Amino acid sequence: MRGNCGQFYPMVCLLATTPFSQFRIMPPTLQRSAHAVKSTLPWLYMVTPSIASTDVLVDTVEKALRGGVNIVQLRNKIFGADSPELKAMAVALRELTRSHNVPLIINDHVALALDVGADGAHIGQEDTAVEAAQALIGTTPSFLLGVTVRDAIQAQAACKGACMFHSCGSNTLCVSVAGADYLGVGPVYASSTKQNANNGLVIGLDGLASTVAMASQFHVPVVAIGGIHVDRVEACMSTKAAGVAVVAALSSSSDVQGAAAALADKVRRHHTR
Repeated sequence: MRGNCGQFYPMVCLLATTPFSQFRIMPPTLQRSAHAVKSTLPWLYMVTPSIASTDVLVDTVEKALRGGVNIVQLRNKIFGADSPELKAMAVALRELTRSHNVPLIINDHVALALDVGADGAHIGQEDTAVEAAQALIGTTPSFLLGVTVRDAIQAQAACKGACMFHSCGSNTLCVSVAGADYLGVGPVYASSTKQNANNGLVIGLDGLASTVAMASQFHVPVVAIGGIHVDRVEACMSTKAAGVAVVAALSSSSDVQGAAAALADKVRRHHTR
């Protein structure tokens, strides 16, 4: 666990009334994901459409992977977290993405992501808190945690993690859970798939840029999302974002592979390290 001086300590559950024999010393949280994130940037990040057919979904994602998508998020609002249908989708996509050596992220459901051996989970502002998600993840190697944020303030909170004791001062040993491994930031433009995101308000390129600047202080990469198509990639990448996330730009295309190839080319050409 990271202390307030930037060093790493074992998590020690200290309660003044607890006998020494009952102290629990947990292993240090590893910097699980830094290498996993950096080794795959820049990202053309596909968020899957909410459809009921696993076969159709797998076919769509496979075409996108062939075109150049290099990270996939399973997002499905039709089935619940405990449904066999959603688990079947997750397993099928896990097999597909693994065959392409591409990370699979599960939206909302951290436990499901761990269960199927996904590479990470993504949570929103209204979903599981970052510290609760990190507690579930523990020291799972190379497991990514992504968080949706709308502005620099939310980015700071997501990146820095939280004190496990919620009351530490600068002169105490602050035992904290790690923050997000990457951020999804938006909507940059009006979204056709999530029209009510951020109460229908867009953050624009200025909002994206200020959020990227905040996240960069924590060395956390940012993926722009919301209304992004091929003609908007260059503008998003000019903010030093690490990639773009798309839904309709791929799933609504009559040529998914071709659309992915065009997007991937733009992302690579305009990535600023």
